[in-house]
Amino acid sequence: MDSPNPQLNPQSLVTLWRIEQYGSFSATAKASGWSQPAISQQIRKLEAGCGATLVRRTPHGVELTATGAMLARHGEAIADRLEQASRELRDYRQQRFAHLHLVAPPSVCSTIAARTVAKLGMFTDIELSLIQMEPPEAVAHVSQGKADAAVVFRYDSIPGFLPIGDDLVFHALGRDPMRLLVRRSSPIARRFEQERRPLSLSLAADETWIAGCPTCRANLVKLAARAGFTPDIRHATDDYWATQNLVSVGMGVSLVPELDTRINLQDDLTACPVADDFASREVGVVTRAGDQRPALEPLIAELRRTSMGYLVAG
Repeated sequence: MDSPNPQLNPQSLVTLWRIEQYGSFSATAKASGWSQPAISQQIRKLEAGCGATLVRRTPHGVELTATGAMLARHGEAIADRLEQASRELRDYRQQRFAHLHLVAPPSVCSTIAARTVAKLGMFTDIELSLIQMEPPEAVAHVSQGKADAAVVFRYDSIPGFLPIGDDLVFHALGRDPMRLLVRRSSPIARRFEQERRPLSLSLAADETWIAGCPTCRANLVKLAARAGFTPDIRHATDDYWATQNLVSVGMGVSLVPELDTRINLQDDLTACPVADDFASREVGVVTRAGDQRPALEPLIAELRRTSMGYLVAG
């Protein structure tokens, strides 16, 4: 019978993960510096606490059961966090403070963040890890200490969607205008080419639409309502290349940030400016309040410098 209150020792979970890695108790003992009996004892206690078999012997060594493999994933996460803590402690002791984790949404990762990582890597001793992540999750990661900084965006049409708590600080980078993405052969594109001025979204009221992430979809619905219609959303993807291809083959139109069009825009597409004061998003960096590590200052400064080539001053 399974134990109603499983006893999960973090060290034992890490050991379980290492057993999965090395395939035997003896190899795990050698890699971790423990004795083989100590490894066996950890697993016996963990199995007793869980009320389940976690490791089974095979002719070629040992393997994890389904329950063991599930718990090993938690052991891997614990080992990763311990390694991160060791690196940061070493940096603090050496007064380096040089390893930072930056998270950012796809359009920023491909432009501003990628160039910032390259620049800092060439001219400073800052070691920067870049991870792709949407704003709500990114803010949570910074707040929980899982990331050091996050580049995020906030839509003007949804002012309350991304709350920044008192434990965080928002550093503005600039504004990213929205663009109506249509086929170059469409009447909307031809009108833009003739008039060369921002267009009302109402021109696309009868089109089918391709939406992005849930937040981007909400922004589309808000802006469409301001233009007097409800968009007929047939597809949804946060993959910009998929969005371009769907528009290109005539499956609909889309509302995308200008940053996405700066990466690459297919020759058969046109990104039209939108005639709405709310058709933009604010882009900025979020850090933890009171985090005074020296490496953060050049990171934010370089993000601001790089943003000048991509964003509109806000």
